[in-house]
Amino acid sequence: MKTASAILAALLVATPAVAMEPLRYSTTVAGIPLGKMKVFLETEGTQYAVGISFQMIPILRQILNGDANADVEGAVVDGRYLPRESIFRYAGRKGEKRLAIGFDETGDPVDLDADPPIRKTDYRMSLDEAAGAIDPATAAALLMAPRDAPCEIAFDVFDGTKRHRISLTGASSPKRGDSVTCSGLYERVNGFKAKYMTPERRSWPFTATLTAWDGRWVPVKITANTKFGPASATLRR
Repeated sequence: MKTASAILAALLVATPAVAMEPLRYSTTVAGIPLGKMKVFLETEGTQYAVGISFQMIPILRQILNGDANADVEGAVVDGRYLPRESIFRYAGRKGEKRLAIGFDETGDPVDLDADPPIRKTDYRMSLDEAAGAIDPATAAALLMAPRDAPCEIAFDVFDGTKRHRISLTGASSPKRGDSVTCSGLYERVNGFKAKYMTPERRSWPFTATLTAWDGRWVPVKITANTKFGPASATLRR
């Protein structure tokens, strides 16, 4: 489950996305429906806004109550999407959580406001160590947005307590009209317990399948293996 969330937490740096209609994805774990996710990205001039919502299927909501949503506002500078403020809300069995991350003009995290407060640990990373990373909502929106190059992506994501790294490799110029599958790698970078940073637990592979849509490439399915079984996010047409 954490692996699947990290896969969706990705930022397209090399090729900026364009304004798009909301994209809707169905998610599963071990073939069992988990919920539905909607991703929205709007750009106007040098400004952008992201809205993401996740709704768990009703039967699981009675058990886990795991609905979540995120909203981000930021600026587009030299082809990069730099957040200004990212707000994440989650409703779980233990109550509601809210996390707001503030960024400076260069896109580096500089402020963190969490309710309830984040527990202090000896492995918790500082905001200075998050420099250069982007928030998960901007990352997820840009990963799912149509783009020119399907696989040439590498980026870091900061979720408020941990730093993650996502990369995709594969065909750089596949034929239009064909589908292409990119090989992906998720890596833990900072903010984790030492036992999760061993070579066998620090990284996992995943795949992203894209197809041509209005002359650009859009992910139609992202799949990763987890300890609960294969996890996937599939575009709903």
